[in-house]
Amino acid sequence: MATNNLQQLMIRLRCIELPGCEFEGRNKVRLGIQKGKDVIEDVLAEAEAIVFTCLLRVERNSDTGKPNFLGPYAQGTPQARFIYLCWGERKEGVWDGFGRAKIHLKDIDWPSVEQAISAGIPIEAIIKMTGKKGHPLYASVGKDNITWQLA
Repeated sequence: MATNNLQQLMIRLRCIELPGCEFEGRNKVRLGIQKGKDVIEDVLAEAEAIVFTCLLRVERNSDTGKPNFLGPYAQGTPQARFIYLCWGERKEGVWDGFGRAKIHLKDIDWPSVEQAISAGIPIEAIIKMTGKKGHPLYASVGKDNITWQLA
């Protein structure tokens, strides 16, 4: 059960070790963030780092003590919220996606949320975006590829 005490929390996703712009016949690969059903702020994957910032609403679940993240960037169920980072190309302004990386929010605990909100700082994930075979990282991002910290 939620406490109905919604607060705003900034999440920063710092994407590093990008795979480059060429992949399986594509030569303008981009990385973007999903907001609702749209991919926005996409950037060529040749950058040294790409940073996405999103504002989430958050409340503490009074039964579990865990945060419940809400808003257009938050995907999934209350028990398994995540943010999508999307791989694709822009063709005449239209997004042509071919894969997504799921950034799970379950590793963010309520004390970290309170500390970030109190200090007015984001919670940041540093994410290695290249998979083991040198390809864009897909599916659920594992602990080897992500580090959470207060920024």
